Amino acid sequence: MGNSTEQWRMAIGTFCGGKNNQTFHSSLVKSLRQLALRLKLIKLLLVRAGVERNPGPPTNDKSEVTKEMYELGCKIKACDQQTELKEQADLMCQLGQEYIKSAETSDIWYEHYIWSCALNNAAKCRIKKLIKKQTDGTNTALEDDLEHTNKQLQLIESNFVKKCRAANHSELSTEAATQKYTDTLENIREYSNTTVNEIIKKCMVVDDVTTEMKDKDEDNTIKYSKVFYNGLTQQLLDFYKSIINDCISVLGHPDCKFAFLALGSLSRKEVTAYSDIEWAILFDPLDRPVDQIKTQLRMIAFYMHLKVLNLGETLLNCLDIPVLTDYNKHLPPDMKDNDFYDKATTRGISFDGTQPWASKTAIGRKTGEDSNKPPRLELIMTVDEMSKFQFTDESIKEGYHLSDVLMTSTLINGEFALWKEYNDKVHSILSSPSKTNPDITIGRERAVKTLEKDLEKYSENPLSSESFTQKMHTKHDIYRFATITINILKFMHGCTSFAPLDVLEELRRKGILSEGATKDLQIMVCSVINLRHMVYGRYKQQKEFISFLPSDSQDDETTEVMPVRSFTAILRFFNTFMPWCEFLKSNLNASGAWAYRERYLEGNNEVIAQLYENIFFFKRAMHAYQTELKTLQSLDAGEHEVEIASIQDAIGSLYKSQGNFSDALLYHNKSLKIGRNINSESGVSRSLNNIGVVYNNMGDLPKALEYHQESLTMERLIHKDSPHSAVATSLNNIGNVYIKMGDLTKALEYYQESLTMRRLIHKDSPHPDVAASLNNIGLVYMGDLTKALEYHQQSLTMYRLIHKDSPHPDVARSLNNTGIVYNDMGDLTKALEYHQQSLKMYRLIHKDSPHPDVARSLNNIGIVYIKIGELTKALEYHQQSLTMYRLIHKDSPHPDVARSLTNIGIVYNDMGDLTKALEYHQDCLTMLRLIHKDSPHSAVATSLNNIGLVYIKMGDLTKALEYYQESLTMNRLIHKDSPHSAVATSLNNIGLVYIKMGDLTKALEYYQESLTMNRLIHKDSPHPDVAASLNNIGLVYMGDLTKALEYHQQSLTMYRLIHKDSPHPDVARSLNNIGVVYNNMGDLTKALEYHQQSLTMYRLIHKDSPHPDVATSLNNIGVVYNNMGDLTKALEYHQESLTMRRQIHKDNPHPSVATVLRNIGIIHENMKEHTEALTYYFEALSIAHQYGGDSHPDYIEALEMIDDCTE
Repeated sequence: MGNSTEQWRMAIGTFCGGKNNQTFHSSLVKSLRQLALRLKLIKLLLVRAGVERNPGPPTNDKSEVTKEMYELGCKIKACDQQTELKEQADLMCQLGQEYIKSAETSDIWYEHYIWSCALNNAAKCRIKKLIKKQTDGTNTALEDDLEHTNKQLQLIESNFVKKCRAANHSELSTEAATQKYTDTLENIREYSNTTVNEIIKKCMVVDDVTTEMKDKDEDNTIKYSKVFYNGLTQQLLDFYKSIINDCISVLGHPDCKFAFLALGSLSRKEVTAYSDIEWAILFDPLDRPVDQIKTQLRMIAFYMHLKVLNLGETLLNCLDIPVLTDYNKHLPPDMKDNDFYDKATTRGISFDGTQPWASKTAIGRKTGEDSNKPPRLELIMTVDEMSKFQFTDESIKEGYHLSDVLMTSTLINGEFALWKEYNDKVHSILSSPSKTNPDITIGRERAVKTLEKDLEKYSENPLSSESFTQKMHTKHDIYRFATITINILKFMHGCTSFAPLDVLEELRRKGILSEGATKDLQIMVCSVINLRHMVYGRYKQQKEFISFLPSDSQDDETTEVMPVRSFTAILRFFNTFMPWCEFLKSNLNASGAWAYRERYLEGNNEVIAQLYENIFFFKRAMHAYQTELKTLQSLDAGEHEVEIASIQDAIGSLYKSQGNFSDALLYHNKSLKIGRNINSESGVSRSLNNIGVVYNNMGDLPKALEYHQESLTMERLIHKDSPHSAVATSLNNIGNVYIKMGDLTKALEYYQESLTMRRLIHKDSPHPDVAASLNNIGLVYMGDLTKALEYHQQSLTMYRLIHKDSPHPDVARSLNNTGIVYNDMGDLTKALEYHQQSLKMYRLIHKDSPHPDVARSLNNIGIVYIKIGELTKALEYHQQSLTMYRLIHKDSPHPDVARSLTNIGIVYNDMGDLTKALEYHQDCLTMLRLIHKDSPHSAVATSLNNIGLVYIKMGDLTKALEYYQESLTMNRLIHKDSPHSAVATSLNNIGLVYIKMGDLTKALEYYQESLTMNRLIHKDSPHPDVAASLNNIGLVYMGDLTKALEYHQQSLTMYRLIHKDSPHPDVARSLNNIGVVYNNMGDLTKALEYHQQSLTMYRLIHKDSPHPDVATSLNNIGVVYNNMGDLTKALEYHQESLTMRRQIHKDNPHPSVATVLRNIGIIHENMKEHTEALTYYFEALSIAHQYGGDSHPDYIEALEMIDDCTE
C-alpha cells in the first residue's frame, strides 16, 4: 500500500464502502462499530510511523457552536417578535445556513439538519405573516424570501438523505410532500371543528339556571363524542402512518421487525387536531446487530422529524438549538444561554420537546440533569427494554410520568403482533403484586403515588368559582387533572381500555362504578376534551388562554384570550369535578377498597350561585340562591339557621350589587335577625356590616356609620388583637362613610389602619382587599393629586395582577378613580381615556343590563366633556346616565337620579340655556327633598347652591343670594362648628353675589371667612380651595390693584405648588386674572405677557378643541390690544374668540357670545365704523334678550351701547 499519508487516507476511505444494500444504507450502519475500531487502530499506526502528529488528549469540539452562530442567536433573541419579524426571519435563515455548513463535518450532522430545518420553517412562518398583512401585494421581496426558504428546506432534506446513503433520493420534492401533508391535515381539522361544534351545539345543552342536562342530551353527548374521538384518532394515526411510510420508502426498510407506537393523548383518544405527537419505536433485531438496527430506526425518526418540522408548527424553543435554548449544555462556559422563546410561530403538530426532562418521542431525552438517570434515553427499544419501565424500580428512576405515558399505546405502523406482545406484557406487570406491598398490584401502587403527586400539584392552584373571574389555561386549569384522574382509575383497577370514556364504561361493567357515577364522570370528561377541541379549533393552533367572562374580543386566532362564555357545559363540568376532587382527596390514604358514590353531580345551589355570580350571570345566581334558600327553609329550620342566614346575606349582597337597595336591606335584616336569635357573633357582625354598606350607598351616612361601628366593636371582641380580614373590612367601611361625610382626617385614619392590617394578613401577595385600601386612600388624598394618583396607580396595578386581562368590577372601579384624578389634575385626555376604559369594562360585565356602575361611568365621561368644552357630548352622556338610573330605580326618588339631573342642569347652564338649567336643578332639589325629608343633607345643600348659580347668570341676584344663604344654613346644620369644605364653598358663593351686587365690603367679609375655614381644614398644605379663596379676594380688591395683585400672586404660587409643571386650568385662570390686574393698572406689556401665558397653557390643555377658557383668553388679549391702541390686533383676537364661542354654543344664545359681540362693536366704534359697530351691538342685544329678557344687565348694557353709538 505504501507509506504516503494520502495512500493511508485513501485506504481508510475505502473502509466506508462495503456492499450496497437496496433496502437500507448498510454501508453506513452495519459496520459503524467496526469502522470506529479500524479508524482508531490505523490512526495509532500512522502516529507511530511518524506519518501523523499525535493530537494529544481529546478537547471539547467547538464546531457545534461557532462565534458566528452564537452572535446570530443573540440577534434573534434581541428582535421584537411583533415589529421585527422580517429582521428575525433573515437572521434565522442565516443561522440555518450555518448549520447546513456545519452538518458536513459534525458527528451529530443529523441534528444540525434538524436545527436548520426548524429555523427555516420559523422564518417561513414569519414571512407568511408579513405577506398576510400586506393589502396591495406589492412587496415581491417577501415572495422571494419565501421561495428562498423553500429551496433551503429542499436542500436540507436532499443533503440529509444523501448522508444516509439512501438509494431513492433523486426524485424527492420537499414542497410537494409538505403540501400533501398540509392538505390532509386541513381536512382532518375541518372534520374536527365541524364535528365538535355540532356536538356542543346540539347535544351539550345545559339548563341556564340549574346547570342540568336532559338524559337524552347526556346520552348523545357521550355517544357522539366517542364516535368523534375514535374517528379523529384514526385519521391522525393514518396521517402519521403515511409520513412514516414515506420515510421508509426513501431510506429503505429496516432489517428488523418494528412497531411505531402512538403514546399520550393519541393513544388515549384525547388527541386534538393540533396536538404534539408522543411516540416510540419497538423492534425485534432478528439476531442482527442491535446498534445497526437502532441506527436505521434512528435515521427514520430524524427523517420523520424533518417532515413534521416542515409543517411549520414547531416552536423553536421546543428544540435544543444551542445558541437559542441550550437545554443540553452544548455552549462553551463563556457563552450565556439566550433562553429564547418563540412567540411568533403558530404552534400545532410537532414532536414533544427536547428539554432534558422530556423523553416522549423515539428521539428521546439527550441529557440527564438527575445523576440517578442514564445520561441519554431514546425510545427505540425492544419489548423487554420498554416494558421494564412499568416495574417500580425503573419507573421511580426515570419518573412516574414516563412510565404512565408508556403504559398506554396504540399501533401507528409496523407489526401488530410486536405491539400486542408489548401491550400484554405491560398489563401483566401492572397486575402483578407489588414488591413493597404484596396485597396490592404494581398498578394500584403506581396509581396512589401518581394521584398523590398530581393532587399535590393541583392543590397549588385548585379550581374554584373564583378561578372563573380571570383568564384560564385550558390544559392546565381545566383539562389535565380531570382526565388524568380517570387514567389513575385504570391503574387502580387493572383496566385494559385506553380511552377515558372506555375506562369508565369498563369500571361500570366490573360493578365498580354505578351507572349514574359513570355518566357524571363521562360528561365531565367530554366537557373538558370538547372544550379543548373547540378552543384549539378557534385559535387554529395550540393556544390555551380562555375566559368565561363577558368580552368583546374577536372570536378568532388573533385574540390573546379566547372568549368561551357560550360554552355553558363548563357549569356542568364544575358541578361534577368539585365533588370528584373531594372524593379523591378523601380516599388518597384509604387502605381498603374505595367506596365510590352513586353520583358526582353536585346538587348544592349555593356553589352554582357563587359560580354564576363570579362570571356575572346575576339572574341565574339569584335563582340558585333563592332555590337553595327554599330548600334549607323546607328542612328542620333549627338545624340550618346558620346556612339560611348566610344565604340571605348573599342574596342581599347580590341585590346591592344590582343597585336594588330596598331588597338588599330586607334580606340583610332577615339574616341579622337570625344571627341575633342564635347568638352567632360572626353572623351578626357580617349582617351589620352589610347593612352599613347599603345605607352608605343610599346616602344615609349617620345610619351607615352606626352599623359599621357596631360591626367593628363586635369583630374586635371576636378576634381580640389578632389581625383579621373582618376587622380590616369594618375599618375600611367606616373610612368610606367618613370620606362621604367630608371628614378626610378621620377617613384617612381608618383607611390607614385597615391597610396596615390587610398587609399584615396578606404579606407581599397581591390581594383585592389591599388594592381596595390603596384605592380608598387615594380618594382621601384628592387634595394632593400627586399622592392620590400614586395610590390609585398602585391599586390598579395590584387589581390587574389579580384579575389579569379579565374584565372585573374592581379593575373598572380603579380605572374610573384614576380618571377622576386626571380630571382634577386638568389632564382631560388621560381622564377621558381611563373613564372610557372603565365604561368599556363595565359594559362587558353587565352587558345590556342597566347597572349603577355603567351609569356612573357615563356620568363621569360627561363631566370630562364639560371640562373639555364639548357640551353636546357632555349632554349626550349625562342623558344616557339619567336614562339608565331611571331604568334601575323606576319611579323611586334616588340620589343617583338626582345627581344626573344636577349634571344635566350644569351642562345647560354652561350652554347658556338657563331656563332648562333651572328646570333640571329644581327637579333635582325636589327629588332630594323627597329622599331626605326635612333632614339637612349635603346633597340638598349642593342643589340649593347650584340653583343660586343659575340665578346669578340670569342676573337675579336677590334669588341667587336667597338660595346661597339657604345652602349655607344647611351646611352649618350638618357640620356644626367643624370647619368643612362645603361651608367654605357656600361662604365663597355668597361673596360672589355681593361682588356682583357691588357690595365689596360684604363680599370681602364672606371671602375672608371662606379663606380662614379652608386654611383650618388644609393647614399649611397647598390646596386648590385655599388658592381659589385667595384668587376671589383678589377679585374684591380690584379697586386696590396692589392688594389685588398680591392675592392673585399668592393664588398663582399655590396653584403652581399643587400642579408643579403640569399645565392646569387653575394655573391658567390665575395667570389670566393677574393679566386683568395689570391691564387695569395700565401696565399693558405685563398684562399681555400674563394673558399670552394663560392662552398658551389653555391650548396645551385643550389642544385644538374649541373651549370657553381658550375663547376667554383670546377675548382678554383683544381687550389689551384695544387698550394699547392696536385695533387691528384687537379685532383679530376678538374675532377668533367669537368664532370659537360660536363653535362651542352653536345657535344657542349664550352670555359669553354676547360679551364678545359687544367687545367687537366697541373696536369698530373706536375705528369710527359705526354701522359695523351697531350690527354687533344689535346681535348682542338679541342674544341677551333670548337668555335673560329685557331686565337682564347684559340686555340693558347692549341697549345703552346702541344708544351711545347712534348719538
